[in-house]
Amino acid sequence: MAVSLAGNEDNYQTDKATEVGAEAIQVVYNRLDRAPEEKIYPSTLKQDMGVLARVPLASGYLSGKYKPGSTFDQNDVRSRHDSEKTDRLLRMVEEIARHEVPEGINMASWALAWCLKHDAVTTVIPGCKNPEQVISNARAADLEIVSENHPQAR
Repeated sequence: MAVSLAGNEDNYQTDKATEVGAEAIQVVYNRLDRAPEEKIYPSTLKQDMGVLARVPLASGYLSGKYKPGSTFDQNDVRSRHDSEKTDRLLRMVEEIARHEVPEGINMASWALAWCLKHDAVTTVIPGCKNPEQVISNARAADLEIVSENHPQAR
């Protein structure tokens, strides 16, 4: 059994999860949202729990497909995101791409591999729209990338 956490910063559910028989937790984690590193991941490691990192591509922002100023179709959930926040996140993504993603590595694959390199993360739950993305996502598990900004590089 697993517990899907309501938030990324409060470890109450994580600390109590094993009391209800949970062996894993599901939490939002990606290069843009690292909140679980502070409290949640230490708790999961202490309890020997699995972690399913959801939204590892930050709703597609870490796919490398979008630039600041990008707009989304009305039926796309991202169209309801605050445009200033979206632009700020996409500027962060550009900086990450420039300074952390090795040349020749697909940004989406890198983002998945980045999540998987954290000791607490057991697996990632990326979305995919076609068989090629499924294959690319699976291959990300074999990428050897750890930048100086990765939690394990400290």
